[in-house]
Amino acid sequence: MSDDLDSARADLAFLRTLAEGDPRPSPGFGQLLLAAGLLYGAQTLVHWAGASGVFPVPGWMHLAAAIGGTGGFLVVLVIVLWNDRHQPTGTTTRKAYEAAFQATGLMNLAMVFVFGFNAIRLDDFSLWLYYVPVVFAIQGGAWFVAARLQKRLWYGLVALGWFLAAAALGLTMGQPLFNLVVALALLLLMALPGFVLLRLARKAD
Repeated sequence: MSDDLDSARADLAFLRTLAEGDPRPSPGFGQLLLAAGLLYGAQTLVHWAGASGVFPVPGWMHLAAAIGGTGGFLVVLVIVLWNDRHQPTGTTTRKAYEAAFQATGLMNLAMVFVFGFNAIRLDDFSLWLYYVPVVFAIQGGAWFVAARLQKRLWYGLVALGWFLAAAALGLTMGQPLFNLVVALALLLLMALPGFVLLRLARKAD
């Protein structure tokens, strides 16, 4: 009798997945977070090392780190989009929190224009620094939405981490420690959650 009930529950879960879509995060989502966190985290560590004098960092290394970070992420983005082109549709919940992260990306692009344009127009690079805590706060908002929808405590802890990191950037603005906070946040709040999500997606296959 117990075996029959377990089998029936499994069948119902399978039929629900067919009807509603896959509730799991897509592997590509985790891959993008992992790649962005590692690449941009490494880039920012290079900038921090040069600014703090931990070791000499020539100008070409700063440039190489910037090009490598953005170029590497674009390569990963193209690969993930290509691999995920036939991914099954997710549940309404999954669509909602993935839409929150997509909206975050679009807001980031808008903020790049606002801060970047005015930094160039006013010839004041310090304006560009304020873009970073804004992005961190927006990231925290996306993770907060995901936490409420998925009801997962660790999502909420990641959201809190982003909010605290944004506040820490406000306290370290204009100091070498600013870049270190950015690097640690990218590694711990983006790369690490991306790795966990990727493992969870693959484990469920």
